[in-house]
Amino acid sequence: MDFYFKDPRFSFSVYGDSIVRIIAYSAYVFAGATAFVLSFSDISRLRFSGFLLSLFLVDRLLQLGRGERALGLLPGEQTNVARSFTPRALRALLTAFRKTGATGGNFYFNLLLELLNDEEVRHVLERLDANPKEFLDKALAIAGEAKRAHAKDALMGLAEDAAVRSYRNAALLSESYVEPRNLFASLGEVDDPDITKLFYLFNISPGDAREAVLFSRHKKLFSGLHRFPRHIGEFAHIPRRRRIRVMNRAWTARPTPLLDSLSEDLSALAERGEIGFLVGHEREYEALLRTIAKPGKPNAILIGEAGAGKSTIIARLAHDMVKDKVPKTLFDKRLISLELSGLLSDADEKEMSARIQEVAREIRNAGNIVLVIPDAHDLFKARSGKGMAPIDFLLPVVREDGIPVICESTPRDVKAFIEPRSDFLDQFEKVEVQEISEEEAMRYLVYESAIIEREFSVFVTWKAIRRAVSLAHRYFRNRPLPGSAGDLLKQAAASAREGKTKKLSEEIVVRVAEQISKIPIQRAEGGEVEKLLNLEAIIHKKFVDQKEAVAGVSRALREYRSGLSRRGGPIASFLFVGPTGVGKTELAKMLAEIQFGSRNMMRRFDMSEYKERASIGRLIGTSDGERSGSLTDAILENPYSLILLDEFEKAHPDILNLFLQVFDDGRLTDSGGRTVDFENTIIIATSNAASDFVKSEIEKGTSMQDLSEKMKRKLTEYFVPELLNRFSQIVVFKSLSPEELKEVVQFAFDDLAETLEKTHGIVLKTDPSAVTRIAEIGWSPVFGARPLRTALSEKVRSVLAEKLLKKEIDRGNTITVSWTGKSFEFSLVE
Repeated sequence: MDFYFKDPRFSFSVYGDSIVRIIAYSAYVFAGATAFVLSFSDISRLRFSGFLLSLFLVDRLLQLGRGERALGLLPGEQTNVARSFTPRALRALLTAFRKTGATGGNFYFNLLLELLNDEEVRHVLERLDANPKEFLDKALAIAGEAKRAHAKDALMGLAEDAAVRSYRNAALLSESYVEPRNLFASLGEVDDPDITKLFYLFNISPGDAREAVLFSRHKKLFSGLHRFPRHIGEFAHIPRRRRIRVMNRAWTARPTPLLDSLSEDLSALAERGEIGFLVGHEREYEALLRTIAKPGKPNAILIGEAGAGKSTIIARLAHDMVKDKVPKTLFDKRLISLELSGLLSDADEKEMSARIQEVAREIRNAGNIVLVIPDAHDLFKARSGKGMAPIDFLLPVVREDGIPVICESTPRDVKAFIEPRSDFLDQFEKVEVQEISEEEAMRYLVYESAIIEREFSVFVTWKAIRRAVSLAHRYFRNRPLPGSAGDLLKQAAASAREGKTKKLSEEIVVRVAEQISKIPIQRAEGGEVEKLLNLEAIIHKKFVDQKEAVAGVSRALREYRSGLSRRGGPIASFLFVGPTGVGKTELAKMLAEIQFGSRNMMRRFDMSEYKERASIGRLIGTSDGERSGSLTDAILENPYSLILLDEFEKAHPDILNLFLQVFDDGRLTDSGGRTVDFENTIIIATSNAASDFVKSEIEKGTSMQDLSEKMKRKLTEYFVPELLNRFSQIVVFKSLSPEELKEVVQFAFDDLAETLEKTHGIVLKTDPSAVTRIAEIGWSPVFGARPLRTALSEKVRSVLAEKLLKKEIDRGNTITVSWTGKSFEFSLVE
């Protein structure tokens, strides 16, 4: 459809327009006086004419402030959008047009300055967290500096462009008419550098301005006679025009007493205006409607995660059914949701069979039922032993072509319970219900925020909504949008109320999201900045050498906390290769402690336990849905953590291939269809592969840089190149020298001393001879420095434990550990 803008007033002069207005107002005054006089005439025909004229004038009075035709009601291939403009919107456009023609300047700025006089536009700015006065001042300043002007013959084209943009904006938001607020939103989309600069200064994107318009519409709507919605489902019925119909058109429906007692009538809820609001899910809704309206097997099963919107789609169906916005085959139908708890409770197999058969009989006799079965998988669970499952009794109803049935279930439950019963599943058309987009979730929350504001007495800004959606989508993947974002927004509103803050800003949303997720979301500040800038030095306080590895992980964390890390993958993924006992696992533990707050935030997986292909189910869950995956569950539980994959090369090739997707885009789908997000994890895979090669190259004097390049080629004997290329960095660990081993031992003694002082008030001092001796007996050609812990425990820690138990040392003592050449000596210092 082609859109154009044509209004005769744009060709009038100011004088001519005034004449037309005076004539029009005079005509209405004359018509009103005439209607009054005629209404009191003794001649019946004149009285009737006065009555008709009065009705016309009343209708014109009711149409004040509206356009000639509502959006969507303009016929023809070519649409004159001017007919859908309200007088206020048209007046603002006309004033800007004439002002620009008379005095020059930027048409868009002249239009903007006119719109800023409108209360609704100022309200939109407040929702965008922009002070209207500051916005006006900055607009005047930029308008004064701007050199841009428009030729007079181009003015009409600019006005038409603005009008058509605002019409499309209004249509996108399901407005009835084009309002000044839609003109304002359309300005954010124009190709004008000065307007773009102004919006940029206040961090307002075109999409922000468009969606914030909905706030202004709510304010206007609920300031009138409409009752404020108690919950979001009621937004579908504003304004409401209820249709009350007890029976179907043919008056053939029959009562269903037992079914009524075991179900919820969604049609009745829709009649009362309590349900039916839907944002997004157009594809799923159309597929559902098409399926249940077709002849033969009119059954659909909605498959989606909890919170994905299955029930909301069905509620919209109820709304459209009572409004007759459905195919004729669904006219006069009742949408009934079966309550399985009532149907299946307190009944043995015989009673349950009789109950279901009676419900089935009522459905057949009524002839006007569309049956909804939520959590349909519960019907497949046998009540005891090998007894029949409830679905066996209900299956005959499902097979009847005249009774549309809608089931709801989750991907995991479909796989575990429903797919094995092909006799049931063959009767249904599958409709996959996906999570709505972030843009749709933001629009949904604009409506929900109206309810949140009344509940928590806070003013919700658009930026708070936008931030809640983006954070929920990134950090709270255990629940789909918009539910996850709605929960976050409510908790942020509660936090604002507790802090006696009247405005819910995006800063409050970020703070609450950090508290819930334990993930640092805000940019690094203060002490954290210092820590990040000096991370290598901090790590090396307790970690010996391996400078390349330490530099790599430090660099990755700085990029992440500065917001410059690559989106779509983990924070970083490293492959640590080298001999055993050189610090690969220890560095991972230290990183978990420094960045994630605790060594417990590291989840370790011994990949030598996943040598068989069948063990893939242990990581991502079994195909039958009986077991969830340890890896995917770990991330869902702690999305901000470190994953250590020990002895990576020992895993089955198919399991290694799982990590291609993880390293590349930070996503992994488990066996139940859940998408798990790894974007806030660091993944470290360790491997002892080619450790002899590393040792020999180092002995040859090969530099670490050259060794790294050689090692990448060597590793293709163990890993496919596609996997190696997806690591952020492959780090080669070298064997520790004798002096470096002494440093490791000294760190261990320092930790022991710290523990003694904190728990027992005892000072431990270490003689260099003890350090040297532990380093000698704690090093192994096979295990590297790993036996150091055992040597320290046997030679020092166990002896100190005995002395504590025998009370040979006590609080306040100072003890020195040394090596005499034959044994370790523990001396009390006076």
